[in-house]
Amino acid sequence: MERRELLGWMVTTGGLAALNRLSTSDLLSLGRDAHVRAVASPVTAPALDARAAAIVSAAAERIIPATDTPGATQANVTAFIETMLGGWYAPADRERFVAGLVELDARARELFTRAFVTCDPSQQVSLLEEYDDAVSALRGAQDTSANAHWFAMLKYLTVWGYCTSEVGMRELLHTWPMPMRYDGNAKVGA
Repeated sequence: MERRELLGWMVTTGGLAALNRLSTSDLLSLGRDAHVRAVASPVTAPALDARAAAIVSAAAERIIPATDTPGATQANVTAFIETMLGGWYAPADRERFVAGLVELDARARELFTRAFVTCDPSQQVSLLEEYDDAVSALRGAQDTSANAHWFAMLKYLTVWGYCTSEVGMRELLHTWPMPMRYDGNAKVGA
């Protein structure tokens, strides 16, 4: 999938249930703040253990690989996802997400007799495409559970994390620094 397609997907899906009432500017602000928090003060009780974080890193890099622009790894998407899971998602959503990562790893072992993170990139992509096809089928059937699927969460968070990172905004979207409002005649201390 091309990056522009991913951006279109992110916009057209309308977000996950936990975030679907936020405006575009609120989503942008929340995403940028999550990146700042991920760097400034990593979560003390991580939502992902080391194995799950490694799976997220590998999967995110397949969703948005480095090409002529930086990929998900350079955008620090895993830390973003960790921050969002730890601070914004309900425990049931986090559990479903982590269970999906375990399922992905088990599927890799079943098909390729090795862990997802040690599969070659083409094997990782083929596994992720299976889940993407499953989510697409749910959406095609207008099944409301599509956005709750762990892979839909992973893909959404990956794209959101990338698009709100400094490197994504600077290198792909060309929106860094963010334009700020200037009120030259604003009253001070009113």
